[in-house]
Amino acid sequence: MPIRRKRLSLQKRIVVLMTTVSVAMISTMMIFDTYSLNQSIKEAYVSQISGMTIAINGRYEESRSVTDVQQIFDYIQYKNQHVLDMKLYNKEGLILAASDRTEIGKQLRAAEVVIPNQDRTIVDRVPMAAHDRPVVRLTAPLQEDGSVVGAVEVFFDASEEQVLLKKRTKLILVVGISIAIILSMLIWLILRSIVIRPLGKLREAANVVKQGGELPKLQMASSPEIEEVADAFNGMVANLDERYQQLQQALTTLEVAKDQLVQSEKMSALGGLVAGVSHEINTPIGIGVTAITYLDDRTKHFTEIFQQGKMKKSDLEQFLAVTHETNTMVLSNLERASALIRSFKQISVDQSVEIKRTIELKEYLDGIVASLRPALKKTLLRMDIICDETIQLYTYPGAISQIMTNLVMNSLNHAYEPNEEGTLTIRVRDLGANIEIAYSDDGKGMTQEVLDHIFDPFFTTSRGSGGTGLGMNIVYNVVTQSLNGVIHCYSTRGQGSLFTITIPKEEEAFL
Repeated sequence: MPIRRKRLSLQKRIVVLMTTVSVAMISTMMIFDTYSLNQSIKEAYVSQISGMTIAINGRYEESRSVTDVQQIFDYIQYKNQHVLDMKLYNKEGLILAASDRTEIGKQLRAAEVVIPNQDRTIVDRVPMAAHDRPVVRLTAPLQEDGSVVGAVEVFFDASEEQVLLKKRTKLILVVGISIAIILSMLIWLILRSIVIRPLGKLREAANVVKQGGELPKLQMASSPEIEEVADAFNGMVANLDERYQQLQQALTTLEVAKDQLVQSEKMSALGGLVAGVSHEINTPIGIGVTAITYLDDRTKHFTEIFQQGKMKKSDLEQFLAVTHETNTMVLSNLERASALIRSFKQISVDQSVEIKRTIELKEYLDGIVASLRPALKKTLLRMDIICDETIQLYTYPGAISQIMTNLVMNSLNHAYEPNEEGTLTIRVRDLGANIEIAYSDDGKGMTQEVLDHIFDPFFTTSRGSGGTGLGMNIVYNVVTQSLNGVIHCYSTRGQGSLFTITIPKEEEAFL
């Protein structure tokens, strides 16, 4: 059985989805706000260095004195405590002025020399490893007569800006999470009110309908969509109730029709049994009538001889011999007819009255075969019964008769062509707690399609010839319901068919 994964409810799915969307939107706003704040800080830095570079460039172009530039550096650093360091170097990277006097005259590495284009300021962050605080470096062009001759570098302490940025980010994060939580709770409550509760009522109503209970009309004061679903559900329930009544009526009709067909099938089989046994009884009765007629004729002849006084010893001996022979013939045929009548009476009673009794199984099967002999005489088929004569069975004899009669007639009607020879076999085995009756024929067998539907009601391959398709279904129902047994069918096309019936033994109750 496949493992069914636990899935989230609709309410949780929508809340998770909306929360995810809210978090994504808030995250986007945070990123945009952080970017905007960084740009604003960057513009503030550029604005500050622009004023500085204008003053530096103006003094440098006016006096061409590095000393004057150095004084401006000292003044700027004195007035602005956030300025950590300032440098002025030419295109070759030679430091001409610096707030740190020890760096004047030093040569920068080629990688450290940055010469911006005219009217362009470069803003970048110095790695934290180089300082113990966040530092921003601003590089502006040094101009002389309108040409870029070097660069001015200013290093700013960005600690306050960094703290401001962190506070702003933290504030946005707190506000965003609060908004997401409040929004999720609102969505949860709204969904519970307008969607989940109405769906819960629909589910409860569906369970009531499934269990066959009566359901009042659903009334939901919710969204138009939910109200439409409720109206559709009410209509479906009304339609289902109407269809249920129709199906109940149709089922009752089918049950009555089936019972009638089953009864008709039983009466048809019983009628065939009556006709066959009547034909069988006619033979011994006819022989007896013929024998009695002959004896009557010989008696009249013997009387005439006796009255005329012409009787001889040989005539008396001949008459006595004829009388004995005739009596023997009449007696044997009357006994045969009596046995047939007794067997027919017992089988017919068993098929019409459901009474349990103990039977000698071999003897009872012989009686069933005897009742079927008229039908078998019309064919070239032989019937064999392999059963221990000591096996007794406490059961419904009529059920056994009905099963075996239907199986034999099924073989006669479907397993053989006209004038085809064959053998029908009934083999009984005592399995201890059960009895197994195996019925087989060596006829044409069945296809897999027929085998799959052999016990289905109204399934027949000879509907055009008057078959009802109830014979094998009756056998199945009698075995499984009346006898509490099991039946299996095995068949291969061209190799005959085998039915195995296993029924439990029962002890006869003595009062």
